[in-house]
Amino acid sequence: MSELQKALGGRIGELRKNLQMTQSDLAKALGVSSAQIVSQIEQGRREISAWELARLAKVFRTTASALLDIREPELQPEILWRKVPDQEALKKADFLKRCREYFELEQYTETSTPYEEFPKIKIDFQKADFARINQVAETISMRFTLGAKPALVLEKTLEERFGVKVWYMDLGMDGSAAATVGSFGPAILMNSREAPWRRNYNFAHEVFHLVTWESSDPETLRTDHALFEKVERFANTFASYLLLPGDALTNAVNRRLRKATITYTDLIEIAREFAVSTEALVYRLRSLNHLDKKTVDQILRDPKFREMDRATMHDSWWDPPKLPERFVRLAFIAYKKEKITRSRLSQYLNKSLLDLNDFLLSYGLDEKEDYQTKMRIT
Repeated sequence: MSELQKALGGRIGELRKNLQMTQSDLAKALGVSSAQIVSQIEQGRREISAWELARLAKVFRTTASALLDIREPELQPEILWRKVPDQEALKKADFLKRCREYFELEQYTETSTPYEEFPKIKIDFQKADFARINQVAETISMRFTLGAKPALVLEKTLEERFGVKVWYMDLGMDGSAAATVGSFGPAILMNSREAPWRRNYNFAHEVFHLVTWESSDPETLRTDHALFEKVERFANTFASYLLLPGDALTNAVNRRLRKATITYTDLIEIAREFAVSTEALVYRLRSLNHLDKKTVDQILRDPKFREMDRATMHDSWWDPPKLPERFVRLAFIAYKKEKITRSRLSQYLNKSLLDLNDFLLSYGLDEKEDYQTKMRIT
């Protein structure tokens, strides 16, 4: 056997284990008849055909050229999950692959350098209290300049100003969200199944993890349950402060007060106005001393309030696009600038060449249009 064949086999075995796949799993995904064939490949005793290499690259969420690069592989970034999903290894591989592709497209389109530097704040989680977390939230709120209704612009601010890679994935009914930082920069993974107001809250929650990323590594938080729970409470407090600014929220409440009282309808309307859940709203009103604990508990236990809340949800519901609009736009620009081929464009967008134009049109992009017209700016 050649040294290259042996090294490639070892690399395949390592990637398989990283995805928590058995040799039988890989045989099935590769389309070969038995686990014994996979064993022979991993031992370097069987040559790999071109189509098998392409299939392996797809299974491992990488490229054929990366598979053939037998240098010491780059350490994979850690991911901090709100709740570890089923098939974690596969979801992690998918997410990191998309982050790397996102970064590639930024480089092709020369959009990676104009970003503002994402803010980082060091916190001693063991000694910090909620007053400190509110200070951090205020600092980030001023830095991001999100206005009176932060949830409405937070995602776009993260993407367009700070180059945060945002991706949506089905994480299951009990999945939540995740954050990571790699050579591609900061990134957030959202659960596409969750309600829009829940996703908004998760964005703010994950921003806290990105801002404090250097305060504790994800592996420590994963293994230290007590510390993880404490940091999660901090992240929730940060999210509430960021999405529901005190002055703006107080003004919204005061506009609806009648003889020092407010109705359930008013509370639901305010939650929709700020694009947060009613639960997040009433807890924030509690922290601002607009409601006492007894009243908050009474509201959240009242079936009438829950039913009124559910009845208005469909009016504010929206599903995220299959692929992030910015990612599709960058891929399209790279193609129009002739940085990538049409075939490569279809791979980025996970569409066949036959369906590609219709898919682009659904995002308002037309292959036939000339986007390269130049004009003089004075």
